[in-house]
Amino acid sequence: MGRLFLKFYSILALVVALYFVGVVNLDTLLKSTLERFYSGLAEGTFYLLEEHFSTTPPAEWPALVAEANQGDGFAMRLVNIESLTLTPKAVERLNQGAMVVAEVYDASYSYKRILNSEWVLEFPFEQSEYSHNQRLSNSTFNLIERRLRSQPQTEWLEIMANLNRHFAFPVAIIPLEEAALPDNFQPDLQSGKIVWQKIDDATDYLYRRIADTPYLIKIGPFDEPVTLNYLGTILVMTLALLVALAVLFWVYPLWRDLKRLGVTAEAFGEGDFSVRAQLSKHSVLHHLATTFDGMAKRIQRLISSHKELTNAVSHELRTPIARLRFGMEMLQSPASEEDRIRYLHSMNADIDELDQLVAELLTYARFDRDKPALKFQRQLVEPWLTEVIRQAQIGQGELPIDCEIDLKPPTYASFEPRLMARALGNLLQNARRYARAQIHVTFTSHHGRYWISIDDDGPGIPEQERKHIFEAFRRLDVSRDRESGGYGLGLAIVQRISQWHGGETTVESSPLGGAKFIICWPEDVLPDHMKTGE
Repeated sequence: MGRLFLKFYSILALVVALYFVGVVNLDTLLKSTLERFYSGLAEGTFYLLEEHFSTTPPAEWPALVAEANQGDGFAMRLVNIESLTLTPKAVERLNQGAMVVAEVYDASYSYKRILNSEWVLEFPFEQSEYSHNQRLSNSTFNLIERRLRSQPQTEWLEIMANLNRHFAFPVAIIPLEEAALPDNFQPDLQSGKIVWQKIDDATDYLYRRIADTPYLIKIGPFDEPVTLNYLGTILVMTLALLVALAVLFWVYPLWRDLKRLGVTAEAFGEGDFSVRAQLSKHSVLHHLATTFDGMAKRIQRLISSHKELTNAVSHELRTPIARLRFGMEMLQSPASEEDRIRYLHSMNADIDELDQLVAELLTYARFDRDKPALKFQRQLVEPWLTEVIRQAQIGQGELPIDCEIDLKPPTYASFEPRLMARALGNLLQNARRYARAQIHVTFTSHHGRYWISIDDDGPGIPEQERKHIFEAFRRLDVSRDRESGGYGLGLAIVQRISQWHGGETTVESSPLGGAKFIICWPEDVLPDHMKTGE
């Protein structure tokens, strides 16, 4: 079972790994698609600007860009190609005249080199985090600078120390030369713009020069809560934990039920044929457990039947074999020729009895197996019943058998004619064995079932014995004698045939004074697609 869990979680881990590999590749694919899309959006704009730039001196290019930026849209910029922080591959593509799309501070920009000059036109497609921070902190810088300018420079340090008690993040004033900022930030600082320096994901600073002074106002770093810094990681781990718990809650009942099935199968294999798989009907293995229980029940029945058959055979064979041995001993020194002939006839009778017993045992063994594929038919009852009664009367003396068919025309019924004839023949043979002068057979239908009744005027069957007579090798005391009784297999075969038809065979007292055997089975035993023409 542990290997089942290990295998399942290994497959799950492989699927997750493939998912993340796919996400990485998907991100690359999306970037390529996004670049083509943004390039298409900006292509016409760049074309118009290049057309103007080609007829205008470079000194007038900033004025053309400023004119194009009029209004509330995102502002285009002319930037020096050396100040760009693009990858070498992107710079190479710019030098080849291609349009490049790149992300700067989590915002997308398109770049196009202007007429092989040192200038690159930058076109933004969304507000960057840089611009967002500039706009967000602008009022803070203005208020700090106003507070400082209201006092002499000699008191600025004291003012900043007082302000730090009111801010949730550090604020400071430092000389311009002490700020370790990249060279590409210097033009913005000199012009009084806010500069954002991002050291890593958790550390960043904002700077702005105090106009007409050699000092900078420095804000930061900004300590974000742990839940924000590691929110992505926390969410992924939470999702993984929830998935693992969901898988555990789904797999554990499966593992538990499989273990129960394994224990049951092991006990069954060790010889405990009564053990069964006790699983809830809501279990996903309920169908498997039901199938196992059905198999176990059939095997238990077959083994029990085999034991019964073995015991019965040993018991039934012992008597004729003993008589044969006695006859052989008597033949060695017969008193007269008449005695020798009598012993030979007796031995032949014992051999015939053995043949009959073997035939009965083979028949019962065949009928004791699981239900075969039966070929039910719509059968005319009268000729079929007449033929079965005729066969039963052959060699059985002159005892008459009356017949009555109580069916609405046309007198058809659905059953397997060969097997039902065998069942009815066994019952008729049993009735002829005990009847005194009268046997009556009735074939009728009511309450959606067919009924065959065999009444006789014999001694009947005691009520306490009726539930046992359909068991194999079970005989009543009055039938122990070989002249009147069989081997206790005929009624067991009749019951099995009835069950194969979806019905049963019962016995009760007959109005004639003897026993009344009844075979009943449902009328719809024949599949609907076979209920066509008679």
